[in-house]
Amino acid sequence: MRERGTAMRKFAFVANRVESWNFLLNFRLFKHLHRNSKWHWFWIWLAPLYWTVSVVSLFRRKGHDVVDDFHFLGETRGQTILLKNYGWHFMLKKIQEKIKKRIAEAVLDAQREGNEVIGLGALTKAEWLTKGGRSIVDFLGDSLQVPLVHGDTLTAATVLKQVSAVMDKYGISHNSPIFITGSTSKIGRALVLVLAKEKIPVKMFTGDKTGERYLAIKKEAGDFAQYISRAFSFEEGNNCRIWLTGKSKPSGKKLIKKIPRRTILINFSVPNPLGENSLCLNSRPDLTLIEGGLLAYDPSQTDLRFTMRLRPGLTYACHAGTAVHVYQGWPWHEVDQVELSMLEIVWETARAVGFFLPGLPELSCAEVKQTKKDKILFGKKMIKEMFSLLF
Repeated sequence: MRERGTAMRKFAFVANRVESWNFLLNFRLFKHLHRNSKWHWFWIWLAPLYWTVSVVSLFRRKGHDVVDDFHFLGETRGQTILLKNYGWHFMLKKIQEKIKKRIAEAVLDAQREGNEVIGLGALTKAEWLTKGGRSIVDFLGDSLQVPLVHGDTLTAATVLKQVSAVMDKYGISHNSPIFITGSTSKIGRALVLVLAKEKIPVKMFTGDKTGERYLAIKKEAGDFAQYISRAFSFEEGNNCRIWLTGKSKPSGKKLIKKIPRRTILINFSVPNPLGENSLCLNSRPDLTLIEGGLLAYDPSQTDLRFTMRLRPGLTYACHAGTAVHVYQGWPWHEVDQVELSMLEIVWETARAVGFFLPGLPELSCAEVKQTKKDKILFGKKMIKEMFSLLF
């Protein structure tokens, strides 16, 4: 670990906008949408504007913008760089190569700005495009002089700590099986192997039709393979109190309908396969959602403004992983499989930097449903806040 008191080090986090309305987050007037993104519907009348912007963005010459430049927890300085691309752009096969080039250009610009580590976060989830960041490293070759980080190591470590905290808080036995979707991804693999090593039964639900990745993970588990089984349907998770959710098909409402009652969901995927704010709806108030890929920090220790639709004091673990990497001064890329031997090291460094687990919910959604009066009061509060920004 580098010594405190040395020169402040810089990192950059490269991401993309998700929904078209995210364009509004560029402006101070809409900063409330970082803290309460579900209220973007209030600005639906601006849809023609932000939909037009999302289309025009496809043809812009410069493919990225620096949207925030900030000090972070006293030890580092960071930049947030957003591609001029939105989630729906990634589904257009004809421009995927252009997006890849935009990512590479953003990385090189961040390097020229003096950033010593560059994180890609959710951009690495598009395996067909970035291969976890490996294709960007190979594409740039010798022109890339700084480490590229996917942040999955700290995300996996954070989810594992959340699982342990949930088991302790809710009195769930280690003999109780855990159901996991997206189980053969980089993060999923790490979760399965560590949980199996702790002798916790794991049911892997995967879209791997050949079963090769499942078998490879089970083989890697060695003597602990007996704790790993493959689930071919969601119904096989009916006896699992904890579900870990990564990528999933189906997703959204179709997935929600498959989840057994009173399940504790720990999500590690961005975007959330359950949908934005889906568990705040009354359709399944019996479920408890924990965003396992988030870490907390002291917001008074940073002037971070662009919080990626999160309230101040929360950040994505993959983002935090970039800060951890530069804090330690590690010279290597983190773009391939999660190294299990690094999980505890990365976690302890994150704690030293100033990150910690967010508090767990005391009650399930079923017990905290808002009354109509509560919603009206909340709406008034939001409108008052917006007027305070205007005047």
